Amino acid sequence: MAKLTEEMKALIANQQAFIATASPEGAPNIATKGSTRVFDDEHILFFELTGGHTWENLQKNPKIAIAVVDRSKMQGYRFVGTAEIITTGELYAAAQKLAETLKIPIPPKAAVKVKVEEIYNLGRGGQKVS
Repeated sequence: MAKLTEEMKALIANQQAFIATASPEGAPNIATKGSTRVFDDEHILFFELTGGHTWENLQKNPKIAIAVVDRSKMQGYRFVGTAEIITTGELYAAAQKLAETLKIPIPPKAAVKVKVEEIYNLGRGGQKVS
């Protein structure tokens, strides 16, 4: 079972996250998500506000990778897991609040909670750490 360390949590809190998904046919997509944050020791959360390729892909293929890197230290991690799409409740309400703050004229698509299944150290050639 993959667990986020305090170092990983700090990196996620302070650096830009890149979200990688793929269509059912295998076409890759990568997007930045400024709303990315740690949910708990085993989950990462972000809000899908715009409904682009990431949203389309996750509805059909929940496998996901999240890369976060501190370029100044040449240190980062890739978190691989499965996404859960949440469209009601407290987490979705937080996505709605962020959309309102950013003045996005359409409702957010979802909160996306990712169960982290594997972790790779990008500062060590992509070595699996968990």
